Amino acid sequence: MQVKKFEAKTMKEALELVKVHMGPEAIILAAKDSHRGFGLMGEKSVEVTAAVSEETLRKKKVAESKLRGELRERFHQIPAHKQREFINKVFKDRTQVLPATREVEMIGAHARPAPKVSAQARAQTSGMRYADITDEEGGGAPPPKGTSASQERVKRAAERAQRASALLQEEAAQTKAARPVLPPAKAIVPNGVHALESQVRELKALVDRFQHMPQNPLSMHPGAEQGLPFELSPAYQRLTGQGLRPQIVTPLLKRAQNELDPESLKKSALVDAWLVGQMLNTVEVCKTPMHGRYHVFMGSTGQGKTTSLVKFASQLLLKEKRTIAIISLDTIKVGAADQLRIYAQILNVPFAIVRSPEEWAVAEKKLARVQTVLVDCPGFNLRSMEEADWLKRMIPPEPLERTIHYVQSVLARDEEAMDLADRYQMLGFHDVIFTRLDESSRQGLILNMQERFGKPVHSFGLGPRIPEDFEIASKERIIDFLFKLTKIAKRGEF
Repeated sequence: MQVKKFEAKTMKEALELVKVHMGPEAIILAAKDSHRGFGLMGEKSVEVTAAVSEETLRKKKVAESKLRGELRERFHQIPAHKQREFINKVFKDRTQVLPATREVEMIGAHARPAPKVSAQARAQTSGMRYADITDEEGGGAPPPKGTSASQERVKRAAERAQRASALLQEEAAQTKAARPVLPPAKAIVPNGVHALESQVRELKALVDRFQHMPQNPLSMHPGAEQGLPFELSPAYQRLTGQGLRPQIVTPLLKRAQNELDPESLKKSALVDAWLVGQMLNTVEVCKTPMHGRYHVFMGSTGQGKTTSLVKFASQLLLKEKRTIAIISLDTIKVGAADQLRIYAQILNVPFAIVRSPEEWAVAEKKLARVQTVLVDCPGFNLRSMEEADWLKRMIPPEPLERTIHYVQSVLARDEEAMDLADRYQMLGFHDVIFTRLDESSRQGLILNMQERFGKPVHSFGLGPRIPEDFEIASKERIIDFLFKLTKIAKRGEF
């Protein structure tokens, strides 16, 4: 069984394509209007899905092969029931002959006349299909004066067909007289009925599979499986290419489809402008990123907590002119506290290590005159409740006006990042710091995490340099990451 799709401007043209390519026996499985437009001018189109069995399609091709080029074109233009009659005649019982006058009626006045043969020879070759017989080339008596050669050949063909028909009728009468009559109770079911039942069962199974199988992705534009039109395909591909989840992109683009007029949807720049406006209204960043006396940096190993802490300390010290101190809780990783002590010496700020919750009272008394205290936590994956309980007891207590920053690298896979942040959410982090943006071309994780946890973005780590590669988050900068506006500007394209 073969299933094909045909697209045309009107239903009539689509059905003509089905008839030409699949024959009059094709079955229409589905028909729908296409809203994405037909052709370059954006006109609407009709899409028809048709099916036909391999055997029926083979018969159609064999019947067409018996016709010359001109008659084949004529055959495609006649009604479907005429085509069916011709195909059935070609494959009818080989003891019957298709009369020349009948073929002229079905195919048109330009059908091939039958060759000149005797009645005896016609009776001997009556098993040959009519379309297999070629035109005669010469021979026979010259036509009378005033009569064209083609008219004379048609006349002679009709006469021969009449003589052959008479012989066949006589032969059929003799065969019928010699054939035994079967009792009515033992009527035989034709083989064709069994074949038709088999084809119907096969077609039902095919339709059932077709309804449950996805569309061929090679014939679909990006976003089609989400119900988006072709005009929004570039925007869908661009945003999902940045790592944004389809669950976020699809509702946004469907709103664009409803709010923008059809002409604006065809212009990628206008669609991008609309998306930028919507994202500026929905993206959240910290309104007071310096708020809080204690700033706690937590996250799993390798996310850039310590580097982000040092960059933020430099920001507070050099640009905000604040007095700061650095405290480490990491007594687990070898050399972690020593590394942070070296950074504190370079910045010329106080440094301390807190090994138990009781030491916070002592640290608070000694650092009473310091405006901001930055706390570095050990890297945990929180696979066990013991790690979560330990970290919850060791961070500064709530009365000390603390702000907890969750540090996340954009190089992490979405599933892993979401799973890890779920575990840290029990500690109640307030915002997210994204790091290593210079190493990735996909920043969709920023909006994916915000849509999942509803936490604002605090800042970005843009490279290894301290303090240059650190930036407080802004809505415009997030849009810049997603649409690559800065890189485009450097190439002179914006």
